[in-house]
Amino acid sequence: MSRRKILSYILLCLSLGLAVKLYYDSTRQPELPMPQASPEVEEIAIEPFPKGYSLGTFDERFGISKDRFLQIVDQAKRIWENAAGKELFHYRKDGLMSVNLVFDWRQEALLKAKEQRARLDENGSSFDMLKSDYERKSTSVGREQSTYEESGQAYNTHLNEYNSRVTRWNNGENHTEAEAQFLENRKKELDQEAAVLEQKRVSLKTTIDELNALGERISALAKKYNLEVEKFNGTYVNQREFEKGVYNGRSIDIYEFDKEEDLKVALVHEFGHALGLEHVDNPRSIMYRKLAAQDINDIHLTSEDLTELLSKQK
Repeated sequence: MSRRKILSYILLCLSLGLAVKLYYDSTRQPELPMPQASPEVEEIAIEPFPKGYSLGTFDERFGISKDRFLQIVDQAKRIWENAAGKELFHYRKDGLMSVNLVFDWRQEALLKAKEQRARLDENGSSFDMLKSDYERKSTSVGREQSTYEESGQAYNTHLNEYNSRVTRWNNGENHTEAEAQFLENRKKELDQEAAVLEQKRVSLKTTIDELNALGERISALAKKYNLEVEKFNGTYVNQREFEKGVYNGRSIDIYEFDKEEDLKVALVHEFGHALGLEHVDNPRSIMYRKLAAQDINDIHLTSEDLTELLSKQK
């Protein structure tokens, strides 16, 4: 074979190889980039009821022991459990939800305010002393007023009965010695009843005047030391947002409390959020957004609280 034929053969082979390669490339699927691994997402364990809770951060500057704190936590969660009729939370050292006592600027501010309330007025009384006297006297006024109103109603009934019999006598009916004697004795009894009623009126007025004077002293002391005080239904209270505590989906954090009753109502409120409950509009409800009109000495759920609870139990 001549050299020219050999070169022609080699060129033909190269051309055929190139054609085959072009055809193969045109029919091959494009290469896709390799899939990247998804970033890791932290898994959150969703625990069914009853949910376990544990004691987390605990700052001793609040002046309460761990045992006592856990006792109050237990009392708080039982308020919801008693209403639901079943266990909703239980204490475990490895419980997923922690209850924390965190000391920060809020408790510091409360302690400073407490120091301010301890300052005395010109008569040597602190704000808390005056407030306690006001609440006690306010209760006394309520009792006296109820007694006075009941006595007044009874007196009016007796007086109307007496006047009816006098009218019949004056019209010539039942003109007897016995009736005359009865009317004379009854008038004396009514005069005595009226005198007792007047004593009650004077006593009630005196108590009300004393209550108003206490209110003025409280207002003056609050103004003098720039204390934030509001009056609700005749009782002076500090209205505070429930930022003193918060439930963040994993833990209940308590940032401030004045007394154990104060701590308990805050815990009840946050346990409500842990149940999925929202705020309600009744100022007396545990789930109201402020600590205002609730009776922290007798913590109980209102109909609005119960409605919220039942809606989550379905």
